[in-house]
Amino acid sequence: MIIIINGSLGVGKTSVAEQLQCKFDKSVHLDGDAIGDVHPFVIYDDARIRHLYRTLALLIGFHQKFNYHNFVINYVFESAESLNELLTLLTPLDLSIHTYLLTCKEEEQARRIKLRSYGDCQWELSRFVTLKEIQKQAANHGFIGKEVDTTHLTLKETAETIWNDIFNTQAA
Repeated sequence: MIIIINGSLGVGKTSVAEQLQCKFDKSVHLDGDAIGDVHPFVIYDDARIRHLYRTLALLIGFHQKFNYHNFVINYVFESAESLNELLTLLTPLDLSIHTYLLTCKEEEQARRIKLRSYGDCQWELSRFVTLKEIQKQAANHGFIGKEVDTTHLTLKETAETIWNDIFNTQAA
């Protein structure tokens, strides 16, 4: 199984992915930001993004050879096309892929960013607003994940919501 956690900056993708990873007996958490952290870093570099997606697919294939079959990926997908590019690479590895889009009210998201930031967080505060709008528009034009509003949920509750959705969907 592969679970993909999408959302704008500061919404809690990494923390929720870590919570989900712990719910499995044996699993791998792949943080797209960490794996794709290259220098120089250019946000809108298609070659960098394609390289990241191929790396994620290679890592999943590698871990599967050592009997890891549950993966949680967190990353910011700004369009259905971008997400589909990754899904095209992952589908041959595992047909059970679940994608979620974490959202949050702006005031709460800004509060979370300020809590986690060290020093000047102005760029993050302006970037998350931009990303929220990009993702809102993308969701209107295609699938970028099943929305989970985290405004009033703890990290554990958010992970539990996703977990229950996956396993209630599979049982149905």
